[in-house]
Amino acid sequence: MFIPIGTDRRLKQTPWVNYILIGVNIFIFVLTFRQIAEVSALAQYGVNISDPQVGEELTKRYPVLNFYLYPHDLRLYQFLTYQFLHGGWEHLIFNMLFLYVFGNNVEDRLGKVGYLSFYLIGGVVAGIGHAILESVPVLGASGAVCAVTGAYLALFPLTGITIFYWFFFFIGTFEVSSIILICFQIAENLF
Repeated sequence: MFIPIGTDRRLKQTPWVNYILIGVNIFIFVLTFRQIAEVSALAQYGVNISDPQVGEELTKRYPVLNFYLYPHDLRLYQFLTYQFLHGGWEHLIFNMLFLYVFGNNVEDRLGKVGYLSFYLIGGVVAGIGHAILESVPVLGASGAVCAVTGAYLALFPLTGITIFYWFFFFIGTFEVSSIILICFQIAENLF
């Protein structure tokens, strides 16, 4: 397992917007995780939450479902709300880790308003892509976080990124150039 945990790029100012985005994501997760876990369990038992008849009943019991992004029943507000929901602790932790590692420097470069706009628009574009290609509902900040990660790698291709690795009994860190990480990510996604 390889996980980026830091960069060698120094910040010029405190990335308050990124910290607030991370805090809001965690806060909303704490408020909604019980409902989302119950809905996930129902889906694992074969309940189709995409079915409009089933969905209407479930939405009464689980109001958080109003904030998922449904490709078959798109509502404008869902393009923002789905970005702040997460399917579980692992989903939240990895999204927020990547946002922390890469988002701080992107905010530093784009400025507070530019960064917030980029983050939200990245999530909206990812939601549009999901709606075009998929039929199942989606939740999570992964699209916005991928946009921020991509922006970091494009803006700072030669910076060093510290990677934590864990392979059976071998645990440690190493540093790699952003450009190598880009190539690795592209190769991983192709396979």
